[in-house]
Amino acid sequence: MKIFTTLLIILSILCCLAKSQKYINFIPYQDYECSTAPFGIGYSISTSQQCIYNLGNGPSATPMSYTASFESFSVNDTNLYLKTYNYTDMACQNTLQQYSMLNNSCNFTPFLPLPFNGTMVGSSFQYSLVSLTDEPVYAPNSLLFSQYVEPDFSVCDNSDLVFTTTISNGLKVVNGDYSTSYICNNHTAYLDNCINRTNCKLSNVTLSCNQSGNVNNQVNYC
Repeated sequence: MKIFTTLLIILSILCCLAKSQKYINFIPYQDYECSTAPFGIGYSISTSQQCIYNLGNGPSATPMSYTASFESFSVNDTNLYLKTYNYTDMACQNTLQQYSMLNNSCNFTPFLPLPFNGTMVGSSFQYSLVSLTDEPVYAPNSLLFSQYVEPDFSVCDNSDLVFTTTISNGLKVVNGDYSTSYICNNHTAYLDNCINRTNCKLSNVTLSCNQSGNVNNQVNYC
């Protein structure tokens, strides 16, 4: 009887721990009411990680790569909080900036890190519908770049998910003579990298859980 009672207690604790992990979602929009079709850069971030490095990590062409930094997230009943840190602050101790957002609200989010250094074509502002959910929520018609802690490479369970960056299909970024277009075709993720608008290379950047050589715990798909 004691063994049975102990097992019940352990299962209850595990259940509570599993439910305690939630996801902060940023669904991107180009209008302040978040009422048009989603478009832009979005995220779904696990609250289980206290200090996240390289939020926004995703494939890009040099010199379009992002600037590395640390971020942390916290939540209460009504608000979600984002704190940013210097890229050398590996313990997330000295806050540079803090942002507060209401749960289930449309927010102007220029502070979100981008997976590139450049300008999105046809996009002047970035708004996000911010929510807290039990499972990750992604913008439709997007390329997904997911970072895991130590995934089972045959499963990639959400319990191991650190964050997912979503980039809308067809989004184009320019930086001087360089440009990158993000393309989803038949559930395959591509980058079309160009120099001077003519010298272009289309690259398949899809990565699966069990793909050989996938040593960075990343999964890319659409």
